[in-house]
Amino acid sequence: MINLSKESMQEAFLKYLGEIFEHPEVLSACAKEIIITRETINEAGKEAFEAGFHDIYSDIDLSVKVCLPENGSVTAEDYMKRIDRFGVSKDTALGWMFVPIHRMFRIIFKNGMRYDFGFDFVYEGDYSPVFDDCIKEEENANWPLENIRQFWFIQIQALGKLYRKDYLIGSHLANMNCNYTLTMQMVLRDLKYKTNHHRYGYGEELEYTKDLKNNPYRTDDPTFNLIADMLYSAALAYDRLAKNFYPDIEGGSDTFFAIWDSYEAFGNS
Repeated sequence: MINLSKESMQEAFLKYLGEIFEHPEVLSACAKEIIITRETINEAGKEAFEAGFHDIYSDIDLSVKVCLPENGSVTAEDYMKRIDRFGVSKDTALGWMFVPIHRMFRIIFKNGMRYDFGFDFVYEGDYSPVFDDCIKEEENANWPLENIRQFWFIQIQALGKLYRKDYLIGSHLANMNCNYTLTMQMVLRDLKYKTNHHRYGYGEELEYTKDLKNNPYRTDDPTFNLIADMLYSAALAYDRLAKNFYPDIEGGSDTFFAIWDSYEAFGNS
């Protein structure tokens, strides 16, 4: 069960800051132009959280300043590949995606906390961060894990837009994710028939439509319901289809619906 509130989110944010500063190379963090250091986590962290909080659908724009050795032995690109060092893994996060141009990760943790997590680098001295061994997950080249992580981040992004009544963007994102399930089905069809050229189709059932009528999150607003139906059905369809590429993967729907329950409770409060 996930119970998001302003108080619980602030507590989670301060705890996460403490974890970030466990890395000696992290000099400071910044949110809403408020600089946070090891010595000011509690005071400055609360101030930064307060400045950025609007509702429980809010994400946190957070950047960390990292000191890398001036001899270039550790590059920014290599450093950013190890986002697991900042607590982002399949065990802790529902989804995440990297935006290279901004040196930023967009993350939704399983506790419902959402971050735009960026990096700023300075190059001084000769201290090199310690990188523990990272267990690499086996990838299916036909459907990389990156696709799965991105899907679930977009699901939560769309859900936040839905509850803020931004139906245009919410619908756009929901449609994107429904289309991703269609792409998965097309890939699976190519694998089944060993070709990507199909003169005629095979009358396939659209996986994402199977649960459109089962969505329990409904209101008196037909536009809300339309978008909610797509998000609900796409979540279940994606889990089913992902099993074809990763038979042992843990589905994301349970966590997604737990966050949705919290959004729903807040919206009705």
